[in-house]
Amino acid sequence: MKRWLISVVAVILSASSLFAQQAAPATAETSGAKVVATVNGEAITAEELDRLWNRMSAKLRAQYDKEGNGKLRFLENYVGKRLLLQKALKTEFQKTPAVQAELEAARESALFDIYVRDIVASQIVTEAMVRKFYDDHPADFMRPEQVRVRMIQIGTDKHSVQEARTLIGDVMKELYGVKTRSGNDPKAITQAFAAAAARVSEHASAASGGDLGWVDGSTLDPKLAEVAFAMKPGTVSGILETSAGMHLVLTQEHQASAPEPFEAARPVIREYLLSTNVQKVMEAVNRTTNELRASSKVTLHPENVQ
Repeated sequence: MKRWLISVVAVILSASSLFAQQAAPATAETSGAKVVATVNGEAITAEELDRLWNRMSAKLRAQYDKEGNGKLRFLENYVGKRLLLQKALKTEFQKTPAVQAELEAARESALFDIYVRDIVASQIVTEAMVRKFYDDHPADFMRPEQVRVRMIQIGTDKHSVQEARTLIGDVMKELYGVKTRSGNDPKAITQAFAAAAARVSEHASAASGGDLGWVDGSTLDPKLAEVAFAMKPGTVSGILETSAGMHLVLTQEHQASAPEPFEAARPVIREYLLSTNVQKVMEAVNRTTNELRASSKVTLHPENVQ
């Protein structure tokens, strides 16, 4: 999708988006659920992570994805937030009158923004408008060619260039042995690569076996992207050197350029159309509040306003 569309900020969504990211539940129901992290006994499920991830703007998700496996990097940051929140809850900080007032104000603001977005503004930006925009701008919703990549990185910030090359060279020999013994079996090679990444990689993706997820050419270092896109699935690169250090790359799968599904594009389009119709939305808000005021009993007490 074109950068101009992704970068649009919908003014009326900002408050609710911020509050939503901060308002995750303090406990997680783990029965039958897939747990992605445990923080001092408190489980964070894959469902909760997906909900938080999807609440973010497309622009912010793209920033996380810039170095690959953005959802994992987001989870690492969220764990830090949960630790701080746990400390706040333990000290009962949230029970102080000032904090309670702030929380209630934030809740009220979020509810107002969400109601305007989903109910009032639905008369201005209709589903038909969203669909028409999608159909009229096919080039803006073409997903670029992608590869699913795993990476092992030995940094030259911690090691000399020669040390890094030697360490990653040992891993490459190990993987070559797996390739030979398995008869070039992609599954065996991927499993061995993931195990090696978890053991020796100094990249943030090590915890997930070096998995960077699906990436396009813009989210990888150009040297790594050139090799990753050229290799056949199940192939491990030779040693690649970048400013970050020494790397091995495994290409797992290729995905050709294709249109982004409407449901995936829908939230971004709606955000954009709302931002371009802010004046009409605010007029609808004023009209609705005037109608409500006319049919409600409201009494002002200006003598008590100081």
